[in-house]
Amino acid sequence: MHRRFAIKHIYQIGLALAVTLVAGLVLVHQASAHAFLLRSDPPANAILPESPPAMRLWFNEVISPGFSQARLLDAEGHSLPVTVEADPDDATLLIVNFPELEDGVYSVRWNVLSAADGHPTQGLVVFGVGEGADLGTATAVVQDTAVPWPDPILRWLNFVLLAGLVGCFAVAFLVLDPAVYPPDIAAVQHAAQRRILRLAWWCGVAALLLGVVWAGWQAILLSNTLASGASVSSIAWQWLSQTRLGYLWWLRQGLLALILVCLWPLRRNLAGTAVPQSRVLLSLTTLLLLALLLAQSLTSHAAALARQTAVAIVSDTLHLLAVSLWVGGLLALAAGLLPLVRRREDFAALVKAGWGPFGRLAFLSVGVIFATGLYSTGREVASLDAMLTSLYGRTILLKIGLMLVVGLVGATNSMLIHPRLAAPLARLRHKPAGWTPLTPRKFARLILLEVGLGVLVLGLAGLLTAAPTARGGAYTPASDAPETLSQLVDDMIITLAISPNRAGTNVFTVRAVSNRRPPPAEVLRVILRLTYQDQDLGLTSLDLEEVEPGFYLIGDNALNVAGTWHIDAVVRRRGLEDSVAQFSWVVPQSGPERPVVVSNQPWEPVLTLAAALLLLVVIVVTAVLFITA
Repeated sequence: MHRRFAIKHIYQIGLALAVTLVAGLVLVHQASAHAFLLRSDPPANAILPESPPAMRLWFNEVISPGFSQARLLDAEGHSLPVTVEADPDDATLLIVNFPELEDGVYSVRWNVLSAADGHPTQGLVVFGVGEGADLGTATAVVQDTAVPWPDPILRWLNFVLLAGLVGCFAVAFLVLDPAVYPPDIAAVQHAAQRRILRLAWWCGVAALLLGVVWAGWQAILLSNTLASGASVSSIAWQWLSQTRLGYLWWLRQGLLALILVCLWPLRRNLAGTAVPQSRVLLSLTTLLLLALLLAQSLTSHAAALARQTAVAIVSDTLHLLAVSLWVGGLLALAAGLLPLVRRREDFAALVKAGWGPFGRLAFLSVGVIFATGLYSTGREVASLDAMLTSLYGRTILLKIGLMLVVGLVGATNSMLIHPRLAAPLARLRHKPAGWTPLTPRKFARLILLEVGLGVLVLGLAGLLTAAPTARGGAYTPASDAPETLSQLVDDMIITLAISPNRAGTNVFTVRAVSNRRPPPAEVLRVILRLTYQDQDLGLTSLDLEEVEPGFYLIGDNALNVAGTWHIDAVVRRRGLEDSVAQFSWVVPQSGPERPVVVSNQPWEPVLTLAAALLLLVVIVVTAVLFITA
């Protein structure tokens, strides 16, 4: 990127980026990625003395009632009549009303749809009625979150097309600048701009059509899991008009349409002479492209995080932007410029004029990719063991390895272009100063290899967005579960205990005693406020009852899922401000704990700090590169 061009246009891009990210901070709210069954009432594997009137199924996120259902089967697999309804006060609860059941073994097979990103999940819960019910070897709980193979493929194509759209636009108007070169080089760059902007146009058209295919795929997927008898078209319309993901689909399609409208006059302008483009139109297109990436992030795993959700969304948007600039930029140069320069005598000069400025943009992009990737890994993967033992974690490791290979190929390309980087090799081969091993054949092969590996990285990203993350109660060490926690706040010693400390009904006790004699004020109320840290399950408030002076108690099922909870114990006294003790409470996973492979301790704080330091280093180095260019 040339300094004159950067000074002229960088404020437009910075302003558009700032506006988009601020919009993300304001508009984003929590959403999740897969609807997992947390617990049921009656519980799985229970043997009940009499027929229950209903089964209540709680999931770890909001579900779409119109696309969620359940069937009741007896021991022979025969369906029994039931009615299914959602709870108007709890969007995570599905209620299955039973008929009168005879003694025997039954199973409830459920299918639910995530209201966040449209992922369907299914499973069954087994229970018995009557003392003689024998569950035998029946599996009490089964949850199927397998990823259908078209899902990651469609997501991969979507990422490729978005990267092509964003990368082509960036290369056409940020990297290539015919105005600063001699006429022969400027003519080639202008021709490349036309080719690249044409590619951007067709990437946008293909992404728009892919959106239609995606909506059809969602309808087909739902028609296979829901026994509603409705047509695929009616299911598609219901999905588009009644689900959060459907609303975001409309937003995505609308943004793509507006981007194509903006690209059309830009293409027509470049079809003539290399005249300056409208700053307003360039800024508007940049803003729309960033909004498109933000809309994509709103359907990602980052939107499922209960803490610092806006920060996670912004990080994911920056990650998408950096990947699009890097992979899409490589694709743009390979398709738009490489065919024009391969057979020219001034090949080396044309390559330096195109790939030289792109190298600094690529360095910044790769640095941002690794920094934001580190941050996302800390938020989405609970520990090193979770990384090593889960599909999500192993896919991240494969993606990191592939990124390192791509970086090695990119470094080799840089050595071919820049004599300073090739100087050690020149001395080793006894070549004169300024020598580079730059030949059309070598360079073209390495560029195509780098583009191909970058496209594979996007394929792994498609798999990551389709698969469930590696966090939550299943990855929380049971050894971290406390028996009691105490904290001194003002003059109050506040002690919290929860028994039996498992997902479901628990007894909450708080002892609140002043260390001053006499106490400065009478305690009026003790309130517990509970927030789950791994998903957005809302805020639950419990008003405890005083059973003896300084001792407060309540029984409740607020801790309905294993994992880490944030609990505020609020002591309200007459005439004084509330004394609030803040506790991090761990509810262990039921059943045997996962064996420790290397370490099951949370690593989010370490990776977040590493990501911040890496991003700072990348920004400083990139600033030096641009200043000294």
